[in-house]
Order: sequence, then C-alpha cells, then structure tokens
Amino acid sequence: MFRINKEKRIANQIREMLYKRGFKVETKFSKNTKSVYLILDNGACSTIRISDHINYKNKSKYNVIKNYQGKKTEYSNGKIKIFYNFHMIGRLIADIESERSNKILRYGYRNYKTIRDKEDLSQNYIFYKQAA
Repeated sequence: MFRINKEKRIANQIREMLYKRGFKVETKFSKNTKSVYLILDNGACSTIRISDHINYKNKSKYNVIKNYQGKKTEYSNGKIKIFYNFHMIGRLIADIESERSNKILRYGYRNYKTIRDKEDLSQNYIFYKQAA
C-alpha cells in the first residue's frame, strides 16, 4: 500500500488549517529531498519549509523540522528564521496570522490584497524575439 511520508502529512495539515483562515496556499516539493514548501498568499506572506533536516541555504522564514530541539529564532543573511518541530503547529499558525495582520496594518488591506491576488501575467502573453 502507498504511504505518504510524515512531511507531506504535516504539510497537508498546515495547508488545511491555513485554508480555513483565508490564506491562499501553493505547495511545491523538492526534487532531491523530502522538503515541502508552502507559499502563502502568492508571496505576500513568508514561505514555510517542512523537512526532516536543517538547510541554512533556504530563504524560508518559517522552518518546520522533524525532531528539532535547537534555537527557536536565528538571524542570518539579514533575515530572521524561525524554527518549529512537528508538535508546534499551533504556534506556527498563530505566528503566521500575526505576520499577516501586521502587514495589513503596515501596507493597508487594499495593497495587501493586490499583492495576494496578482497573477503571473507572463503566462497570458506570447513573447517574440526580434531579429537584429
């Protein structure tokens, strides 16, 4: 029988909780590892990385790592990274909701909504190269 790995199950659980709270969630899977990336509101909020290992090269603010016991926050390359383990999903959801409300207060709901609802317009057009 086909079994889903733990990272994908946690990603599905987080995605369902965020859908109920009005977020748009896009899921991407890593080709080489078990990592799952959740992109919130078309990039208006920070991304979530769910994995079984630590990766310092990634740019995700929220990192959910299996059996993580280290520091909760880290400041590297000018950005804050927050780490959670698989049992801290409630705290993760609360932090994401507070980030969204802070961004709405800072930029205004109309500006946040335009970023959230934007589409990639390059998919709608055909571009031609001009010969020199």
